[in-house]
Amino acid sequence: MNPHLSVQASDAASGFNSIAVLFILLLGLLLVICLIGYLGSALTHRKESSLGHRLWLRAGAVLSTCAAICVYLWGALHVAFMEDLNMRQACVAAGGETKASQVDGYEASYLPLRFVCHIGGGGSYSAAVPSWINPALGILLPLALITGVTSAVTREDLRRSAAPSPQQPPSSEKGNT
Repeated sequence: MNPHLSVQASDAASGFNSIAVLFILLLGLLLVICLIGYLGSALTHRKESSLGHRLWLRAGAVLSTCAAICVYLWGALHVAFMEDLNMRQACVAAGGETKASQVDGYEASYLPLRFVCHIGGGGSYSAAVPSWINPALGILLPLALITGVTSAVTREDLRRSAAPSPQQPPSSEKGNT
């Protein structure tokens, strides 16, 4: 390990709170388990064949939401276990030994997920979080939103078409009473 890293780099990442990351991880894991249970329950209790499109849209919304949560949790795990030695090693792995020797601080961010190594002189570069995490979230979250909204709109259309129309009594009956 480079001795300059321990002298120049700060000991903690700004914006980094390991308790908050662990809470996010626990909450996300619980949410994924609940959503998968909901989807399994919806699939096993399906009785009406006319709601097939809505069920597929709802399943797509739940699965894309679960995928987005899992991708986010995977990226958060990379940030969660950043300790002093790991921070320095992540900066060395991302920028090389010469760039990492100029690191004077770290920054962690939850939205978007990133871990940044700051270079003395105003520069910075990303490290530790895989580069595909944020683009994948950028695709999965709109997909979940679109399928969820489409499922809700389809549900309202089905309710309207299934509702009985109010019938007015024939005009001949009005005159007889």
